Amino acid sequence: MPVLIDTSFLLFLAESGRNILQLIEEKLGEPVVPMVPDSVIGELKRLSARGGKRGRLAELALSMAERMMRIESSQEVEADEELIRLASKTGYAVVTTDSALQKRLRKQGLKCIYVNRRLQVHILA
Repeated sequence: MPVLIDTSFLLFLAESGRNILQLIEEKLGEPVVPMVPDSVIGELKRLSARGGKRGRLAELALSMAERMMRIESSQEVEADEELIRLASKTGYAVVTTDSALQKRLRKQGLKCIYVNRRLQVHILA
């Protein structure tokens, strides 16, 4: 099952050091194909350029994203807006730890896989 990966999820993946994608697959009962939009890559590059702890996490998240499939998207638009557009266009679920994005996706009737800080996976549609 292809899924769109959000910046917040990649940062959380880098920070936690856990294989959260495996937890998602167990919850879904099927393998996932993580797809990272160009807009998310652009956001991670901007974060990594700032330096500091968050910058280092963004660098690690970028290296993780390089092992995932890329999906062409506009970098002219904010990453969250582009994820919503892509989810609407493709029907793919968005994987995020961002509660505000999760609420926006649900409000628009789009699929979302929300992971909280306690590593609980919520499949929302």
